[in-house]
Amino acid sequence: MKALLLIALLPLAAKAQLTIYAVNGTTETSVNSSYSFGQVPLNTTSDAHFRIYNIGSAPVSVNVTLGGAGFTFDSPLLPFVILAYSAVSQTLNITVHFAAASTAGYSASLQINSLSVILLGSGVSAPTLSSVSGCSTGTPFNFGSVRAGSSATCTFVLQNLNPQTITVSSIVINGLGFTGPYGVTAPLTLQAGTSVSFSVNFTPPGAILYTGTLVVGTQSYALRGTGQPPPLPTPSLQFDLGANASAQQRVLTMTIPGGSPVAATGYVNLAFKPSTAVVADDSAIVFLANGSRTIPFSVSVGATHALLNGLGSAAFQTGTTAGTVTFTVTTAAAMTGDPTTPFVIFGAPVMLDSPPNASKARLGWLDITIVGADNTYTTSLLSFSFFDTAGNAISSAVNVDVALMFKTYYATVKAGGSSFRALVSFPVTGSAAAIGSVTVTMTKAAGPASTGRLTFQ
Repeated sequence: MKALLLIALLPLAAKAQLTIYAVNGTTETSVNSSYSFGQVPLNTTSDAHFRIYNIGSAPVSVNVTLGGAGFTFDSPLLPFVILAYSAVSQTLNITVHFAAASTAGYSASLQINSLSVILLGSGVSAPTLSSVSGCSTGTPFNFGSVRAGSSATCTFVLQNLNPQTITVSSIVINGLGFTGPYGVTAPLTLQAGTSVSFSVNFTPPGAILYTGTLVVGTQSYALRGTGQPPPLPTPSLQFDLGANASAQQRVLTMTIPGGSPVAATGYVNLAFKPSTAVVADDSAIVFLANGSRTIPFSVSVGATHALLNGLGSAAFQTGTTAGTVTFTVTTAAAMTGDPTTPFVIFGAPVMLDSPPNASKARLGWLDITIVGADNTYTTSLLSFSFFDTAGNAISSAVNVDVALMFKTYYATVKAGGSSFRALVSFPVTGSAAAIGSVTVTMTKAAGPASTGRLTFQ
């Protein structure tokens, strides 16, 4: 009787040698008589990974068969021998693929020696995913350019267009810089015709291109975004102390408030707009270092001062025309604000470049030479007061209307500035010996200017 009992137990021991587990990452779950793939969108494949252990005391030769439409499997060469009391590295691992061709239920029989597992699954139309704000409407879903350390949010809507309820097993975000989903928890059930919204954040840690994936069940969607360097604080353009005027050489510096978070290069530019319609420009308003209106700048990480053409400052000249010099900064780096800075040159009386000259060297003539500039281009009257050698006025002042003469002259100068050299000659009848000096007053819109007493030589 005892022997008969042992014989009856032997088949049970052999059958129990093999155990099967479903593997998801590092998690193993014991599989009994059935395993469900759940709902799988049409034209996609869902994979299940199975691991077969031998818990018996003798090696087992294993064969695997699978029967059922929509199911296939991959495995090592069969039959496969699993050693007794097998460790993970000694198990048989197989992967079963399920792909539904229509919206129907599917089943298959997975046979592992004497172990039998019924596989179940159903085909459904995949839920429809669309972006509604914050990124591109098509795949890859592109978040565009986002400053490093800042975040952009894209909102998605997942809709069930099937006539039946579907289950979304998981919504997973992969890829550095991408996080979520926010506003939804999977697994979730979507009734027919309903939808759910959720969001994904993109926070680039650096200034490079990032890619990721949004995986909804078995559907994978590409994500993309570009990190941009942090912006350059608005540069401050500053001038040396002093009243703005024509015929100056001034000094420009450029500072970065709080220090620059990035290394940056670019250009400081100047442009000039005259306050008069007589000329369109003044070509003398340039940077002295290169004689142009553009000068390169560079700034290193953490620096509070930019280098202008490699130096700590840049000199520029203000020409001889009233108007506004506008300084701008161009750079590939983003800036938090607009650093455009005006430098206004106001109208002034005639500027005399050097002491005027009074000469009676030519017999029978008094020659008076005046060199200067009129930054408003409005000189209209020259007034001459003559004095004898004792300093007494000889007669009333002689006034000369020169408005048309200067206007004609400046029309030919165009952008060359308002500098002029004027020679005024007076004929003398008789001896000029008694004429000792002259004072010239130049009158214009910005006020008169006097040469002071000029002695004839």
